[in-house]
Amino acid sequence: MTATSIKVGDAWRFFLPLIFMTELNMISKSVIHAFLARTPDPSTTLAAFNTSFTFYYTVTGCTEITVLLAIAWLKGRGNLKPIAGFLALLLALPLALVLAVAFTPLGTWLYGSVFGLGAQAMAEAKEASYIFVVSAPILIMRGFAFALLMMSRNTLLITLSTFVRLIVLSLSLFIWPMFVSGAAIGAGALVSCMFAESVFAWAFAGRSFFALPGEAAERPGVPAMWRFSWPLVINQSSEMGVVFVVNLFLGQLAKAELALAAFGVVHGLVSLLMSPMRNLAQTGQTLASSPADVRVLTRFTVQLIAGFVLLALVLFWTPLENLILQQVMGLTAELTAYIKPAMRAAFTMAFFWAFAALFRGLLAGARATQMLAVTAGLKLGAAALAGAAGLAIPNLNGAMLGLTAWILAYAVEVAVLRPRVRRAWPGG
Repeated sequence: MTATSIKVGDAWRFFLPLIFMTELNMISKSVIHAFLARTPDPSTTLAAFNTSFTFYYTVTGCTEITVLLAIAWLKGRGNLKPIAGFLALLLALPLALVLAVAFTPLGTWLYGSVFGLGAQAMAEAKEASYIFVVSAPILIMRGFAFALLMMSRNTLLITLSTFVRLIVLSLSLFIWPMFVSGAAIGAGALVSCMFAESVFAWAFAGRSFFALPGEAAERPGVPAMWRFSWPLVINQSSEMGVVFVVNLFLGQLAKAELALAAFGVVHGLVSLLMSPMRNLAQTGQTLASSPADVRVLTRFTVQLIAGFVLLALVLFWTPLENLILQQVMGLTAELTAYIKPAMRAAFTMAFFWAFAALFRGLLAGARATQMLAVTAGLKLGAAALAGAAGLAIPNLNGAMLGLTAWILAYAVEVAVLRPRVRRAWPGG
């Protein structure tokens, strides 16, 4: 029998702080939604914020691979500079595109003609877009700090960093309205709290960084990092790309702004509930060193799924549902009724999101990431296929249509990646 170097308990000890980190992280978006829902024109402002947020993080998705890239290559202090330079190179074109959207007629076409926003929502989305640009270098430096803390198994410090993020966000939401209005308040507050989170994380990750050798045995070059990263970049971009595609189709429904606002809230709440699953990617990459480890991580993932399914059922199949949607989120009666069917179906997301993330991490750990680029295209195609139902039936519930397309995208990814993982980890 193959010796097992980790146990399920090891996975829980590594992963449990990341659950709280991700929940606190996703609460930040729901806090923004709750704040913007109380502005003078909530449907317009929520639609503008969610559309600009989706567009920005779709085209700048490469910031999200910083942790995986650093875990793979940051083995010496001298490797920080080439990795950061490589990420800056990847971001140059996406950031130029976002600035063009914010300051040229390209943004009018994108937010007005493509997404179907009205004049006020379009103006707010453009303003939020150029504020989001500031987050790019912040997210890269945060990614390095989180990778260092994961490699040293100090994941509790990541949770504390995110707690600082939430405190700063709450303060920022009352400061930014002094300078801007509408969706820009949410964008500014989000950037501010990310900065605070990064500074706090580095206060502890710095020790791990300086404990690294000056030069690693393997110094990454651009070709090697590109081979490892480009499938991850495409796959990560497809995460928000799926939401982007869904929003395109929701913009064609009979009640476009209501559908966009509602799906934005659904996306935020479901992400708040299920997004700890995404940390299975870093968990798999960090902890898996043998097929036996993969078997342990699979059992751990099943346990995790069961817990999150139960949580979703408790929150949205009981009277807690109205408390969350109306009292906590402050949604109008119209938005609440529109969103309920989707939130009651949210528990089905757990299985697909969990195994998609685990499979990505296992492939990153094996440096066999090429298939992730293929699944990115398949995810977008699956979302478009489901979203196209809105073209045939424009009176469909946009929140439910969006959730269905989102789940289908993950289901396709799991089905395609499973055989590749079996080949990368024989016997796992």
